[in-house]
Amino acid sequence: MMAKYPDELTCDMAETYGVFDIKRVPVKLLAALAVGLRDDSRVMMAKRGALVDTKTILLAKLLDMLSGTESDSPQSLTAKCFVEQPTGSTTAPQGKYETFDSPEAYKKRWAEVTRN
Repeated sequence: MMAKYPDELTCDMAETYGVFDIKRVPVKLLAALAVGLRDDSRVMMAKRGALVDTKTILLAKLLDMLSGTESDSPQSLTAKCFVEQPTGSTTAPQGKYETFDSPEAYKKRWAEVTRN
């Protein structure tokens, strides 16, 4: 995990265990701590190519299912929960993030995404 997701692992170790310099931690202990990270940790989400936690993915899937048939429904929100990677890619996922300068800008973009 350290080789593919060093930033995510560093953040998770600091947040979860208070370990701020992971290079000083013995490898066996670091591995044990990494295995103990929760499913919604940054590194675990990066491993599966998810941009959001499992709860959000399930809610998006539910919304997609309740939105109607494929011909009349808006673009899948579930698909937006994952990083698009080319087939055979061995690089760490690189997400697309949007930032907003105000709550109004966020609400406007959310309305566009959900077509409300």
